[in-house]
Amino acid sequence: MQTTGGGDLEYDVLIIGGGPAGLSAALQLGRSLRSVLVCDNGEPRNGPADEAHGYLTRDGISPEELRHLGREEVVKYGGEFRDTKITDVSRDNNGFTSTLDSGETITSRKVVLATGVRDDLPDTDGFEEFWGSGVHHCPYCHGYEVRGESLGVMVTNQHTVDYAKLIYNLSEDLLVFTNGQDVFDDESRSMFVERGIEIEDEPITALNGSDGELESVSLADGRDVARHALFYPPPMEQHSEIPEQLGLEVNEAGLVDATRSQRGIGFTSVEGLFIAGDASSGGPPSIPSAVADGYAVGTTVNGELSMEDFEGGLQ
Repeated sequence: MQTTGGGDLEYDVLIIGGGPAGLSAALQLGRSLRSVLVCDNGEPRNGPADEAHGYLTRDGISPEELRHLGREEVVKYGGEFRDTKITDVSRDNNGFTSTLDSGETITSRKVVLATGVRDDLPDTDGFEEFWGSGVHHCPYCHGYEVRGESLGVMVTNQHTVDYAKLIYNLSEDLLVFTNGQDVFDDESRSMFVERGIEIEDEPITALNGSDGELESVSLADGRDVARHALFYPPPMEQHSEIPEQLGLEVNEAGLVDATRSQRGIGFTSVEGLFIAGDASSGGPPSIPSAVADGYAVGTTVNGELSMEDFEGGLQ
């Protein structure tokens, strides 16, 4: 890290977002002897979850502990951290100038967006309360822990009809809630019914339970249906306004399309700006995928810096 004459802090790479993708990118860049600053505002998507699953050698670890261990490894290779929000990023011929919410500015040759996404949860009583404990979005992350229990899955479009088929393998007591939406045609409805899966078309009015444990689902006709866990993949939106601010297009899934070339992955339409993890279309939203994506983007960014160092000649 260097300080410019104007007092700005200068780095090779600024990484916005300190989740698995950002930390993984920072680790590879630090090991490549690049000066790296990671800025994170402390609002992780998986914050409500007590455990993270499916990550080899770290299965069952808390998301908070995983981030803590990741920070320790990045610091070991010279990476720096700021617990702050980036409010503005602008590009010029020399790279990027980014503004912290304190008003301080950071200059960097490259920027990696690892800002993630935000889940757009239904405005249903109890839904947000049980999100990450009794209500889950990922059967691979949390399905095993509720195997064999009374499960529900909320289906609101054709994508979630296919998603419900992933829950079928977890329990013989599965109930599909359409929440009043007309999403099943006769053929697809028959496929579920023939397998003993009941479809409930009454709208959901509330989720009930205590101490983070889901106990029942209330329906508009006054019934309460006992359920131990509910699965639902909500629509996603960008967690940060920075992608839009920089002119990046967000697709229908709420993701920024990341491109790959022979030089690597994570490229965006803005030169020198890269994207990694859940915010991008690079892979499914999960910790293992985010770590892999961050690794690949980190190595790509280092490659770009190296090529520029040679093309620019000796100073």
